[in-house]
Amino acid sequence: MTYYLIDYENTGESGLNGLTELESSDEVVIFYSENADKMSFDLHRKLQECRALIEFRKIATGKKNALDFQLAAYLGYLMAKEENGRFCIVSKDLGYEVLLDFWKGKNIQLIDAISAETEVKEERRNEMEESLRKLIGEDDLQTVLDFVSSGKSKQAVNNLLVKQYGSKKAGELYKKIKPLLKEKKGK
Repeated sequence: MTYYLIDYENTGESGLNGLTELESSDEVVIFYSENADKMSFDLHRKLQECRALIEFRKIATGKKNALDFQLAAYLGYLMAKEENGRFCIVSKDLGYEVLLDFWKGKNIQLIDAISAETEVKEERRNEMEESLRKLIGEDDLQTVLDFVSSGKSKQAVNNLLVKQYGSKKAGELYKKIKPLLKEKKGK
């Protein structure tokens, strides 16, 4: 699961570019304030089309960097709750780099729009597709690719394979693709 924490005061609607490319397993948290609380009809339409979970957090203003501090606190909460999650702070404010330094080695990055991350996801998916093609061929490629993409853990991928192919063929496929599942939870 990837969490996108949007500094809407800083990015405005441009930070949400790429929104419709997200997966249902992703979550978007839009931090906004009375200083930035407007959206266009086009953005409203994109929010409706988006498969990801969308959450809005209105921040009380009045103090300098109020939104930044609250976004940072929420990030810490999410990281404790979802230790295997991926986290993207969407902002043009380079002050967030301090958080990246603090959480060095964790799966967190600073981007200026969701589209920057969705391009990376598309690249990874293409790489995974090529690796799977070499391991299992074309016949089951799309089904297995979908299972690898949607399964949150190694066990989930295996369960999807068993349900689709039965124990014997699923076992053969899983044995071939297991080296590609290093980033997923489980054994």
